[in-house]
Amino acid sequence: MPVGVMNWRTYLAWTLGLSMALVGPFLSLLTLPAGADGMLLVVTPPWRDALAVIGDAGGRPIGPEASVLGQFATSDTPDFPDRLRAAGAWVVLDGEAISALCGWEVT
Repeated sequence: MPVGVMNWRTYLAWTLGLSMALVGPFLSLLTLPAGADGMLLVVTPPWRDALAVIGDAGGRPIGPEASVLGQFATSDTPDFPDRLRAAGAWVVLDGEAISALCGWEVT
């Protein structure tokens, strides 16, 4: 085998290893339970309006800005995370835990 040519097994091992190293921390965020009270992070598809999804679920946005895929939101409704998913949210995460991971203090 020529020098510089990687066989498929080595390539596959490197690809899987790098994928796990990069994706693993983000997968752990998906296991955070989204409580009905407090702040939630609502992740929506890019073709959906996050504010409309939050409004349809009976909630209100938190903060002056939103990203392309996510928005912090809250509601007094006990089944708010389920209602967000039914309104079109991809993922609903505990917003307070996410903000703590990002170094933001919720006041």
